[in-house]
Amino acid sequence: MSAGLLLGSASTADAHLKPGKVVKIEQLPDSLTLPGSARAHRLHYTSTGYDGRPTIVSGTVFVPPGMAPHGGWPVLSWAHGTVGIADGCANSFAGRSQRDIDYLTSWLAAGYAIVASDYEGFGTPGIHPYLNGRSEAYGLIDVVRAARQVDRSLGRKWIASGQSQGAQAVLFAGDLQRKYAPELDYRGTISTAPISQWRMTFNAVRPFTPDTAANPFIVLILGGLKASHPKSFDPGRYLTAFGKELYQKALSTDCYTSIATLAAGKKSQDLYSVDDAEAEEMLRLLEKDAEIPVREHEQPIFLAQGTADTVVFAPATTVTAEQLRAVGNDLRLAIYPGADHNALMGAAKADILAWAAERMR
Repeated sequence: MSAGLLLGSASTADAHLKPGKVVKIEQLPDSLTLPGSARAHRLHYTSTGYDGRPTIVSGTVFVPPGMAPHGGWPVLSWAHGTVGIADGCANSFAGRSQRDIDYLTSWLAAGYAIVASDYEGFGTPGIHPYLNGRSEAYGLIDVVRAARQVDRSLGRKWIASGQSQGAQAVLFAGDLQRKYAPELDYRGTISTAPISQWRMTFNAVRPFTPDTAANPFIVLILGGLKASHPKSFDPGRYLTAFGKELYQKALSTDCYTSIATLAAGKKSQDLYSVDDAEAEEMLRLLEKDAEIPVREHEQPIFLAQGTADTVVFAPATTVTAEQLRAVGNDLRLAIYPGADHNALMGAAKADILAWAAERMR
């Protein structure tokens, strides 16, 4: 397909199409292209939303140089970590962190085509249902389908890798893919620092204790819950006047780094006003929408965690690994001493690529 080809308006008017159909494709600007890519496109494609209804999602596809192997390039579906919830923060429009670029170019060099969903409501109509696991999973599965229409050199074999928010997303995808996309040849799930065990995590970090440091992720979580429960959830009940200002910025203009900067030095009581009943309501919804499902996957799981992570509660990852093993999963848990949230991907990269190569044989 040529750059700039419009297959339909990227709106819900086209959402009657089956999941994974390309709606719009355009060449990705050089400034947003991964080093080492032979071809790079931004695409809009059909997927399944948080509510089970059709939707339009944006994403990217990067193809390595050279001739594809027999059967086509193996595909990495990359699930990004938290960058925000405002449309302008979506990776296919705003670009990626150097951490992510370094990680993904290693996959290109290893001979993988890379596809990357922006997730539902992120650069496309609607609010991004942040941390809604099924929504994220559908997006990262359907971008594989769509990318194979964009570039016929991509094969059926694919693997999913995600960090933080994306680490949670790929564990949902590994659970869903067998029934949702049986025509593809899934080979495994790579999850680095997944957010999980919400009740355990909340009990450990106590984000609503008045004099604790304000947690900026809560602003995004409130937006995600509002997106997933538009008629019943009211973020305003949880926010102070200053918190409401940050929330509106997060919805419209400011990405996570900006929100975190504005929240720096603030106490929880400066942003949030939450009683026990409201905290329980939030936990109940997060357990419903965002808790990693403990079911047996068709394919193996590589789960990684750094011991110095202050974003994801490391003991929760260990509990999740134990639970997933207990139901029969082939799961490798790799612990990286001294690695914090941002350093984990680099620390684990060599192990991950070797594990993936074995899975692709």
